[in-house]
Amino acid sequence: MAVSALLPSDRLRADGEDDDHVRLLADLDAPLPPILVHRSTMRVIDGMHRLRGAQLRGKKEVDVEFFDGEPEDAFALAVKLNVAHGLPLSLADRTAAATRIVASRPQWSDRRIAANTGLAASTVSAIRRRSTTQGEQSNTRMGRDGRIRPLHATEGRLRASQIIAAHPDASLREIAQRAGIATATAKDVRDRIRLGQDPVAPR
Repeated sequence: MAVSALLPSDRLRADGEDDDHVRLLADLDAPLPPILVHRSTMRVIDGMHRLRGAQLRGKKEVDVEFFDGEPEDAFALAVKLNVAHGLPLSLADRTAAATRIVASRPQWSDRRIAANTGLAASTVSAIRRRSTTQGEQSNTRMGRDGRIRPLHATEGRLRASQIIAAHPDASLREIAQRAGIATATAKDVRDRIRLGQDPVAPR
């Protein structure tokens, strides 16, 4: 891929790329991993230091791999990759990234964002509470496994009871998926309804 065709990454580092690290990569004779690029924007997701190192060496082309997805998913991936390897992101950079992800992906759980940014889940929770978009956030969270779960168990059980009433022949898996609850919880709700009990278990 032509170096001139690539755009710089979303600004992950407040201070920009580290010049010493760029020179270190430029001096290496060994081949470096491909640069990860967001296909639709041609913006670098991971590998800005490698790209600048190649430019410093006067290279006109670099090896790339493409990522297909939304820009905000590309940003989240960039943060995750830069936390996992290469020159680490500073605490301030990771906190800023988490703030952006909370705003752009409010349905993601605190643990999922924490895993992406290298922060504690409690830190992400505090960021979420301070977020100006708090009032617009949904009542569900998407976990690291990709499953959507309600923030409050009561809401999930009530949603499941409504689904069962509207679709009495629905499978437990379907009820659980649509209500954002575990299959075992969906079974408990259905059993309680059949017994004429409140779908919300007493505490």
